[in-house]
Amino acid sequence: MPDENKIKVMLSSSVYGNEHVIEQIFSVLDGYGYKVLCSHKGTIYNIPGASPEGSCLAAVEECDFFFGIIFPYYGTSGITHQEIKKAVELNKPRGFLAHSNVAFARTLLKDFMFDKEGNRTDFDLKKKTTVMDTLKVIDMYNDAIGDGKPLSGRLWTHHYNKYEIDGADFVHSQFGDPQRLASDLKNLKDGK
Repeated sequence: MPDENKIKVMLSSSVYGNEHVIEQIFSVLDGYGYKVLCSHKGTIYNIPGASPEGSCLAAVEECDFFFGIIFPYYGTSGITHQEIKKAVELNKPRGFLAHSNVAFARTLLKDFMFDKEGNRTDFDLKKKTTVMDTLKVIDMYNDAIGDGKPLSGRLWTHHYNKYEIDGADFVHSQFGDPQRLASDLKNLKDGK
């Protein structure tokens, strides 16, 4: 299928330490026939004169479906978080796969991270841990799912512990039928 007819799926995530998972997901999506936009794999157009963030945010605008992977490591630049915020702002069709450590820490630390009115406190980790490098990961997760919005405005995020065991099936279920996704995206665009 010519590239212009392929559904453009943006694969957004932090990279360091998770290269193998990103490469597996990229291969699956590519194998199903999607045009995958992924900075780690070099398939995002680098706009001449633009910053890496600028090129990545342009890719969010370009994609037909935004697929975010939320690892327990935020990364050094925070570009993934900016991509997620942009996808939310543009109301891009989107879905997320999140490591179970993120969901667990979110539940465990909610009382410390938010006051009684739901406002974010300045509570943070004193240093990086082997479980999570910063609580910005939880902030990113909350932005992704639409935390604080009515249930009808929130997005489902699949949690996994080990990608090969409980994340890969989700990717196959969501992307294994490109015609179905194309139809669903068209219906969404047409307001059906």
